[in-house]
Amino acid sequence: MSRATLQEVVERVRSGENIEVIGYEGDVAIVEKVKGVVKGEFAQEELSELKKRKPRGKPTKEQLELAARVARRLGEAKKPFKVIFGPKEVTIRTGGGFIRVTEDAVKLAGYGSLEDDPIPLVIDILREYGEVKLLRPLK
Repeated sequence: MSRATLQEVVERVRSGENIEVIGYEGDVAIVEKVKGVVKGEFAQEELSELKKRKPRGKPTKEQLELAARVARRLGEAKKPFKVIFGPKEVTIRTGGGFIRVTEDAVKLAGYGSLEDDPIPLVIDILREYGEVKLLRPLK
C-alpha cells in the first residue's frame, strides 16, 4: 500500500500501470497494486485454457488517455476504483460494476442505468471515445 497524489495516479494510469485506489486521505489517494481479476476456484486445466487464448498487444494510446481522464475524474470525486489493462482494452472497476473499453465500444456492466453512481461523472468522456452500451444484468 502506498500514497500518491491524484496527478501521480493519473500519470501511472496513462503509462499503462494496473492500479487500485482503495481510498483517500485529504488530497492523497491510497493506492494498492492490483492482485489480478480472476476470482473463484478453477481447475488447473481451465486456467491454462484461459491463458492460451489471450490476444497479444497493449492498450491503444486513445485507451490509455481515456483511462487517465476517467481516473482523474473519479479521483477528483474521491471515488475508489481499479484500472486493469489488457490487450487492446481497458477495464475500470468502480461503483457496483465495471467499464470495459475495447477497440470499438465502451461497455458498462453491473449498473442498472446510466444514472448509477459514478457513471454520470464520466459518461461524457466515454461518449467521446465511442458508442456506450449498457449491458443488462442477467435475470
